[in-house]
Amino acid sequence: MAERAVAFLRIIRPVNCIMMGVAVILSELVALQGVPSFHVLALGFLTAFALTAASMVINDYFDFQVDLVNAPWRPLPSGLIRRSEAVIYALFFAVVGVAASFMVNFECFTLAVASLLISTLYNAEAKKYGLIGNFMVSFCVALPFLYGSIAVKSSGSLLLQILSVAAFLANTGREVTKGIVDVEGDKVRGIRTVAISRGKSFAGKLAFIFYLSAVAVGFLPILLGLVWWIYLPLFALSCIGFVLDSVKLVRSPTESTAMAVKKRVLLHMFLAMLATFLGGFKGLI
Repeated sequence: MAERAVAFLRIIRPVNCIMMGVAVILSELVALQGVPSFHVLALGFLTAFALTAASMVINDYFDFQVDLVNAPWRPLPSGLIRRSEAVIYALFFAVVGVAASFMVNFECFTLAVASLLISTLYNAEAKKYGLIGNFMVSFCVALPFLYGSIAVKSSGSLLLQILSVAAFLANTGREVTKGIVDVEGDKVRGIRTVAISRGKSFAGKLAFIFYLSAVAVGFLPILLGLVWWIYLPLFALSCIGFVLDSVKLVRSPTESTAMAVKKRVLLHMFLAMLATFLGGFKGLI
């Protein structure tokens, strides 16, 4: 019984769910330049947590056959959770997430439904289509910042809109980079990544373009006067990381280089996000 309970927790990747919820809360703080009501904070967190959980379960449902071979210890292939139970579990989280968004406002409800549809379509079919699938993943990664801003401010926040664009570009670069790492496995699974369809060298150059585009977008908050000085050192560290790793990837688009870059890019993205939240919340001044 305890083992099954743990399996139901593991399948939703709770750390991922919490991170998405926190991203929404921080976005609400920055957009409002203050602390929203507990009601809005709780519903924002719940929406992000529940929809991320639903997406994780849906992913494992559609990856069942692959995981039987590559990851038999996971909750579904190990038999700890039945596939029929996974469907009900995913549906539960989907309903909770969409209902929570509806209680915030109609704009948030629209974004939540769009996120659910896109993540489901990606897991069911679109991940096979390379760059299109990469764009779909990146849309979902960028969405919490838009969602948080719209939850507290009908017009949204220009700073968070900029962060969303930067997150979309950087994550797309990371998804292309992941394709370099997973070439052999993706061939078996029939996934047409950029690295497979155009080669590793081209994929490395394309990732380079996406990373540097994200860096360029990151200068906009400075030029538009949307942040205070603490943004600069954190953003500078992020920039340096992106540039160095982008150059490394172009020079050596190998599996080992891509693996290292893929991991470090998460740190660069975190620094850029931290710079935006700290630099954009002028209540700290």
